[in-house]
Amino acid sequence: MKKYLLAGVVIGAIVAAMTGSVVAADMPVMRESTVIPVPVYSWSGFYIGIHGGWGFGDVDFTNTPFDLGNHTMDGGLFGGHIGYNWQMGYSWLIGIEASGTWSGVKKTVFGPLDPDIFPGSRDDRWTTEVKWLATLTPRIGVTISNWMWYLKGGVAFAEIDHHLESPTVSFDTSGTKVGWTVGFGGELLLASNLILGIEGNVYGFGSLSANSGIANFPDHDVDVTMWSVLGRVSYKFGGPGSSPVVARY
Repeated sequence: MKKYLLAGVVIGAIVAAMTGSVVAADMPVMRESTVIPVPVYSWSGFYIGIHGGWGFGDVDFTNTPFDLGNHTMDGGLFGGHIGYNWQMGYSWLIGIEASGTWSGVKKTVFGPLDPDIFPGSRDDRWTTEVKWLATLTPRIGVTISNWMWYLKGGVAFAEIDHHLESPTVSFDTSGTKVGWTVGFGGELLLASNLILGIEGNVYGFGSLSANSGIANFPDHDVDVTMWSVLGRVSYKFGGPGSSPVVARY
């Protein structure tokens, strides 16, 4: 009887030990959670910067019975800008920006008139030039992390100069024209709060009247339309462009 009792105790102990091992094997292993910092970028705040690039233009002569030779023009652009962005959630942004730009966009045409109709005009030089630009534009953008693509549009100002130079006479007319502008661009926000960007714009400035009373410079209007491609470097004030958000895994 004692042998059977002792055997039962040993068997029970073995079964208990085996059951404990199986339960322990099935239990999840506890480990320390992994902390991964995920950057979240903020575009909100004031910014200021510089831009530069190249401009192109169409010059059309209207309101005249003569063929004055419409032409194109081009030249360098350089200026500065300042603005403010409001980021709405993670994906949308609205803002407003003001800019001022020196312009070297111009073209000189030699002897544009028909010499059979205007004798002595062969050596005349007609020059059309956009001396500076300024814009005030609201912007709307889509943000993906530290990238943004935006549309902009608003009011544009420009000083347009148009003049005649000839061996015997000269005439100059200029004026500040108010028009419109529309543009599209993309920007990259760096952790140092620097913003790198590129954008393209189109501008319309309406007509400038040139009424000289000079035979070799018949009365006409000058219509100027422009395009620009600009590289941009800006600095955003305020908090850091990116801040870590802790995610646990």
